[in-house]
Amino acid sequence: MSDNDMLYAVADGVATITFNRPDKLNALTPAMLGQFFAHVDAAAADPAVRVIVITGAGRGFCAGLDLAVIGSGVGGKGVGAPPPTAPRPAPQWGDDIGPDMGRFFAGGWNGLITSRKPTIAAINGPVFGWGFILSLHCDIRFAARSALFNATFARLGIPGEKNAAWLLSRLIGTARSADLLYSARRFDGAEAERLGIVNAVLDDDALMPHVAAYAANIVANSAPRSLAAIKAQIWTAQDDCYDQGFIASDLEQDRATQTQDFREGITSLRDKRAPAFKGN
Repeated sequence: MSDNDMLYAVADGVATITFNRPDKLNALTPAMLGQFFAHVDAAAADPAVRVIVITGAGRGFCAGLDLAVIGSGVGGKGVGAPPPTAPRPAPQWGDDIGPDMGRFFAGGWNGLITSRKPTIAAINGPVFGWGFILSLHCDIRFAARSALFNATFARLGIPGEKNAAWLLSRLIGTARSADLLYSARRFDGAEAERLGIVNAVLDDDALMPHVAAYAANIVANSAPRSLAAIKAQIWTAQDDCYDQGFIASDLEQDRATQTQDFREGITSLRDKRAPAFKGN
């Protein structure tokens, strides 16, 4: 892997992680995945980061696992995972905020979920296989009109890898997920929006400005601690009964009302000004 195959930058509260093999439609190598997960961990631990954006360089988001890797006989299990001895930075927010997310193993693919920070996939072109699954691990997806989607697994003789079936069924239901996974057909951004896979489709040149403005709005107006709790609520909601969710939300509400950010939120609303949240 070239040192430049994965890019990481932090500016104005937003961490941007970019797949950077445009000549290969950003197809993933094991080393790239390991670096990607490390960048997600770094963003999760950094108090200066409020939102994480993932995108691709050139005309594609990510074409999935590089065919050269697939042809080598390297299986999906463990590919891209950091070495067992590699230290991981502690995330800024833990399970003392919001519902317990211990059901999601930490790091690796689930790092996008357990980061407790909003994750946005800016899908700027083709997104296939593992690239598609990575986008499903994000909270929000925006797509360019040129984007093409494909869950290729059945045509490769493999199941829905990396929890693809769970993620997709949770998002759009079992029947629509079955269609996409059984047929392994390609579909465009307009259909992805209609199915509910992406939040919106934008002209290609409008995608990144839209994502930047969307992320900036979250940074400016949403309390970091609230975002951490809400993210946990969203990802655990469908697995909990109503009573469990209600009790957890009341408990977190009691904790939140003791924070400086809560007082700042009330004061800024009363003063009709933008809030200045500090994350405490």
